[in-house]
Amino acid sequence: MKKRKLGNTDIKLTSIGFGGAPIGNLFEELDEPTCYDILQHSYKSNINIFDTSPLYGYGLSEHRIGNFLKTIDPDSYYLSTKVGRYLTPQRNYFKKGKFKGHLNFIPHFDYSYDGVMRSFDQSIHRLAVSKIDICLIHDVDRYNFGTEVDYYFEQAMNGAYKALNTLKEQKVIKAIGVGLNDADICARFANEGDFDCMLLAGRYTLLDQTAVNEFFPIAKKNNIGIILGGVFNSGILAKGIGEQVTYRYDKIPIDIKEKYKRISKICLEYDVPVPAAALQFSYSNKLISSMILGIDRTEQIQQNFENLNFSIPKELWDKLIKEKIIDERSMI
Repeated sequence: MKKRKLGNTDIKLTSIGFGGAPIGNLFEELDEPTCYDILQHSYKSNINIFDTSPLYGYGLSEHRIGNFLKTIDPDSYYLSTKVGRYLTPQRNYFKKGKFKGHLNFIPHFDYSYDGVMRSFDQSIHRLAVSKIDICLIHDVDRYNFGTEVDYYFEQAMNGAYKALNTLKEQKVIKAIGVGLNDADICARFANEGDFDCMLLAGRYTLLDQTAVNEFFPIAKKNNIGIILGGVFNSGILAKGIGEQVTYRYDKIPIDIKEKYKRISKICLEYDVPVPAAALQFSYSNKLISSMILGIDRTEQIQQNFENLNFSIPKELWDKLIKEKIIDERSMI
């Protein structure tokens, strides 16, 4: 599997990384043996980056990933987790939402210095491994905060950013960054701090290339490593426009359905699966170090690799550009 350097660090990541949200019971409750099997298959397929967060299953994803990572060589993988939420225990607590079963904890947003140190300390204990390589300030975006995002941005820069720099100076972590859903806010962080990397979800895909406007030029100038999440936009580019399929974890808007149909028609014309085009489009940009993919079935691992290596004629990309489905600045 291909590897690319993460910005100005000495970290080299595989093209596909393991996204830990599904084994935190995102959308579906998975049992322990299934999760361990998925992690083991991913590792044996040479995936070397495992990404998680306290949010995923309210600690469950970190717990499961840590249990697996303890069984393998610590020098053979990179581990990424996030800060911005700490957890407090509450017995028999269950919140209806995306996670269909989670640990008995309640998450609390906190981007202050002390809150981030508390979050990081909790993650270290849940993971119970000797290192965390990459730590990201999580979810300072409009998806979570709407019009209050400016307030949380300032709190993150005055608190979380300083906390992560302290941990990096102490050599507890190797790289610091942010993990967000908005490309323009990634650009804002990049302008105001010295970050190694950023994980951007759903804003550099066949359906949405807003990252090329502000964020990518700044990342290139500052040599910030880019990790992509949500390259299938939470399902539509992998599964089509079925009844239960989502776009950015919500109902698919009419204009997105129409755009997907145009993409699907062109892919069919060249006999190329849409998921293959989606993966290869996102990774074709040399600014991208890795793509974090959520995996909840072992068979998805091989399918993702096959799609990434599927032969796609140049004419398909030319037509997608001509039809203004993808921005011509994307194909770097």
